[in-house]
Amino acid sequence: MADLVFDSGRIVSDLLANFQQVKNSGVMGVDKRIRFLVAQLFTSEGEVFDGKAFKDVTMLFKKRLGFFNVLDGDTRASLAGLLLVNGQNDEKIVARVIDNYELLVESGFKRTNFTYFGAYLLLRSDKPRNVADRARDIYMALRKQHPFLTGAEDVTSAVLMAQLDTPLSVEQLTEINEYYFTEFNRAGFKRSDSLQFLAATSTLIYMERDANHVKKVVRLAEELERADVKIRPIHYVTLGILAYVRESTELDAVFFDLLAAMRDESGLRWNREFYTAMALSLYTEDQARNMTQDQVESLMVSVHILIAIERAAAASAAAAASAAAASSGGS
Repeated sequence: MADLVFDSGRIVSDLLANFQQVKNSGVMGVDKRIRFLVAQLFTSEGEVFDGKAFKDVTMLFKKRLGFFNVLDGDTRASLAGLLLVNGQNDEKIVARVIDNYELLVESGFKRTNFTYFGAYLLLRSDKPRNVADRARDIYMALRKQHPFLTGAEDVTSAVLMAQLDTPLSVEQLTEINEYYFTEFNRAGFKRSDSLQFLAATSTLIYMERDANHVKKVVRLAEELERADVKIRPIHYVTLGILAYVRESTELDAVFFDLLAAMRDESGLRWNREFYTAMALSLYTEDQARNMTQDQVESLMVSVHILIAIERAAAASAAAAASAAAASSGGS
């Protein structure tokens, strides 16, 4: 990872250059949101996107899975980007993702694209079968709490909580998760899969009810709303992580300069909600690099896992938005 000096103009320029490289990689049938997401992964690391390596990873998935599988082009491209940016772009890693997917299916999860994001997060586990089984128990507990809301997308939340090194039972974990879900909803966050993911992320960070965390997330959202930045579900998880890694709930000029640079770029104006999400993500990852030693030591998971969560959430949300657009006749 290159050291980043947070220069908004350069970051936007690098983002657009990486996006063009993703577009020219020869990987077809990928939604614009996903292309930007992959470009953002490399921009946040200060790296230049490698189109050939990217295509090679997507071809590894195709080679291993054959023609008849549920993995669509958007999810395959998302996974390829997530793996490549972490240097996990060899055939053995791709095979592990697919094996993890099958473990999750054997544990009771459905064969969906979202299960692949859970399989990606399982790469961090040295006992994936145990985690998969515990994730299924957590998923069923979540579904019991929210039967009409909990769906295929929530496999990621379940896998995250299942990997916690904690004596807490499934019931205790999901009770903490429900606390965050209820409190954020009470504060105005919409009932959605994104809210479930925010609640799971908060549970992962603290493993207990933390009213101050809820207040910080709400204050950050209010600060953005006052600055005429409309908060949408796609922003929820990033806000939750930002509230932890940043001491202050007052956003500095660095973020607003980045947002303005994105707003002024004609190639990004097509979706205000999405470019705001990218700005928040890039800013949050930069802030995570500035965490104090006390913050790092008190964190229940590593900063790298937090960033992986944020990226997987963004990929999952973008894939869902792409699927929704396709089903309604637009993309």
